[in-house]
Amino acid sequence: MEEIEKVIESVKEKVENFKTNTEKHDTEINELKEKQAQIDKQVLELQQKSIKVDAQKEQSTVGDSFVKSDSYQAFAKGNARSAAFVFKADTAPDPIGIGTLAPKDRRPGVLAEPNQSLVIEGLIPHLPTSVTTVEYLKEGTFTNNAAFVAEAAQKPQSTDTFELMQSNVQTIAHFTKVTRQLIDDSATLAAFINARMVYGVNLKVEQQIINGNGTSPNLGGLMKDGNYTAQAFTYSDLGGDSGTLLDLLRLSIAKVNAANYRANAILLNPMDWAKLQGLKGSNDQYLYGVPSISFENMTAWGVRVVTSASMTEGKYLVGDFSQAATIYDRMSTVIDIASQNENDFIKNLFTIRAERRLALVVEHPKALVGGSLAMPTKPTGT
Repeated sequence: MEEIEKVIESVKEKVENFKTNTEKHDTEINELKEKQAQIDKQVLELQQKSIKVDAQKEQSTVGDSFVKSDSYQAFAKGNARSAAFVFKADTAPDPIGIGTLAPKDRRPGVLAEPNQSLVIEGLIPHLPTSVTTVEYLKEGTFTNNAAFVAEAAQKPQSTDTFELMQSNVQTIAHFTKVTRQLIDDSATLAAFINARMVYGVNLKVEQQIINGNGTSPNLGGLMKDGNYTAQAFTYSDLGGDSGTLLDLLRLSIAKVNAANYRANAILLNPMDWAKLQGLKGSNDQYLYGVPSISFENMTAWGVRVVTSASMTEGKYLVGDFSQAATIYDRMSTVIDIASQNENDFIKNLFTIRAERRLALVVEHPKALVGGSLAMPTKPTGT
């Protein structure tokens, strides 16, 4: 029993010590909390003082900043014959003395209108060239008289005509003037060159490849007369009263394939493509499927649909673009910058020029079928 009582007393002593230590720790924790609160209060006061000081600095006028400058102090003491003070761009006081102007936050890059998607060059093969004129033989007519012949009999002769064609390399270029501020901002300058100078050249190339009239210095585009086969389908070809523009595309695809090519794209203006997707049958149901997935399916009769704002609205072109034409690249887009043009030097301006050279050759007009995206006229009396 004595041993047990000793153990009990020892336990009681440990419990008392634990309570004492716990109370001591609680006291220390409370003291730390009070010190932390005092520190927080001091930091807040310092922040408020700093804000007041900054506010006072921001509210200083041009005159205040000038008379406090080292340059003016030296002038006032007779140690200088003049005084000048240069204000920093981000803290320049209001020139009329009504308070500091708010600092300007200039966003990087150039905020420009969205660019048109350029698609046509991706459909046509490219070949490099080092000449200024591309020559090629274009087949005219081929008369195939091949036949089975008897032994020792005269073999029939087939005929083929050719025409030597030429396509000149043309130059597409433009220039613009920019300020030194843009030149000094390399990231913005790079974005500007890509978004406007290079894009401007390539946009004109896209427009010329589709619609160029062939009169120098223009390219002879895909839609130029003679560079494609004009559709000549009749009202009955398209199914009569039940025919739609989708039937026009269907027969155009068939005509390309019948010429031993393989239609791989349909070129449309975006508005015309939307009109085709909105066609309805006699039951008022969309012919092209439900609206929720219509724009995801960029095909017609299994052939890819490519839209370009450079394609004239109301026109279309179906073709084997990989066989119909070739782009000959004489010079990729080159960027030149100079400050010695006209009066650029005295105005702190720079002239940027973008230039590209290429030729377009349409070798196989039968690989392209198109023209007016419209239903043929219904014959009178039907």
